[in-house]
Amino acid sequence: MPNFSKLTSLAFVIAVANQVNHLTSAHVLPGKDGDREMTTTHRRHLLEDGNECVLYLKEVEFEDPTLNESSWSCEVPRDQARRFGGVDIMGIQGVSKEWIDAHYPISGESIMKTQGAYVQKSITTGETKIIVPNEASISIESLSEEDPRHHRQRRQNLGSKVSGTKKTLVIRVIDGNNEVIAASKKQLEDDVFLDPVCLKSQYAACSHNQLIIEQATNIDPLGVIDMKVDNVANTNAIESEARARAIELYNADTELDLVLFCMPDVGDWIGYGYYNRFDSWYKGPWCQSVSLQMHEVGHNFNMEHSGLGNDRYGDESGIMGYSFDEDDTPRMCFNPAKNYQLGWYSLQQVSINPLEYIGNPQTYVLNGINEYDTNGNNNNKIVLRLEQDGDTNIETGIDFYVGYNHANGINVGTRGSQNKVVVLQKKGGGPLGNGKSLLLASLSPGEHYELDLNGGKFAILFKSVTSDLKDATIELHAIGDPTNHPTNHPTNHPT
Repeated sequence: MPNFSKLTSLAFVIAVANQVNHLTSAHVLPGKDGDREMTTTHRRHLLEDGNECVLYLKEVEFEDPTLNESSWSCEVPRDQARRFGGVDIMGIQGVSKEWIDAHYPISGESIMKTQGAYVQKSITTGETKIIVPNEASISIESLSEEDPRHHRQRRQNLGSKVSGTKKTLVIRVIDGNNEVIAASKKQLEDDVFLDPVCLKSQYAACSHNQLIIEQATNIDPLGVIDMKVDNVANTNAIESEARARAIELYNADTELDLVLFCMPDVGDWIGYGYYNRFDSWYKGPWCQSVSLQMHEVGHNFNMEHSGLGNDRYGDESGIMGYSFDEDDTPRMCFNPAKNYQLGWYSLQQVSINPLEYIGNPQTYVLNGINEYDTNGNNNNKIVLRLEQDGDTNIETGIDFYVGYNHANGINVGTRGSQNKVVVLQKKGGGPLGNGKSLLLASLSPGEHYELDLNGGKFAILFKSVTSDLKDATIELHAIGDPTNHPTNHPTNHPT
């Protein structure tokens, strides 16, 4: 992901045919007034030229693992949202996600400027969107970190490291048909805050108590409330209404760090979250799934998916892969690329340029995350970063990460690559920003994996592991170094 302060802002005229659904059957009703227009099917509000809204990326996970949805939404200021029935963030129609992606916006750190765009609300579904007609113009720009709209200004506890105390509220949404999640408020309190393995306990465990999820007991003793809305489930309108009420009643966007919305059990999706925002959304019993809670809140903490091959969720060694329809399991954390980004293991991580060690093989002893010593008394490593161009090319630069996925303690339930040395690639975002990780290899003792790095080919050899599976020794060397080359290769598909 880019640093837009280094880019020149460009305005582009959108000329994509058929991307706006024009209202051919609607008739303008009496009462057209200035920037407003009402038809038999929609209400429209013309946006002022130069209107700015903050871009946020939304990721939706479905029951069918072959499906996924990633889309940009745009947030308008609260006073402007009142004109649209309190809707503060809305989808964008008339400009493709690919076009927006090509300008490398950062969720919660970039704005979209428009001329000739308007907000449209469907009378039948209640859904509100920003419409960018073919003749409109649009530009993508960065926000100064001092801008009050920047996500770090609005969420004071969230810095470059995901740490501190996060005040958290769970909202049990009751729709216009009185559909509601079966779990009671007390059950949801247990599933999010109190169970031995829950959102609160597992984030505390994985971070070694550097990140604490705190119940919003100032709002409700359980940290869980019921909220009645007029719209019905499985429409985007119910999200807008529930969030607008949470903001109006509880200042959710400024006074709370995290809000989990438990929605009625309708639709084929299971959950979604916005990067660098406070809100995540869950369908029916999936609101009780600890892995999905951690996954969607992980998006709030700016973490991308963890993939394997062409499967964007396929790396099951960590939480940002697939989620599981289970209440109190699995007990697992994140993969090495995410661990480096989170900054929780800084005393036992190292970042090296492998090109500096040609002819000088390096040996490291790796531990799993359960063995992290917050006092700095353990010299073994949790994460090894192999630098390429991640620092210099934030948009598309690549680095590699190595770690030992020890299945014990806080990570005993990891679903993939158990007790293996894992090698991952991360593209975009640099070491601390948002970028998708890809599992390249899952090594057993005696196996190695070869990397084609800028300037040479290197091998990562899993030399040995102690009998208690605690200490994994690896060697990193350039191919052609005068060392004993391994003969075993990893399996084609890491497990």
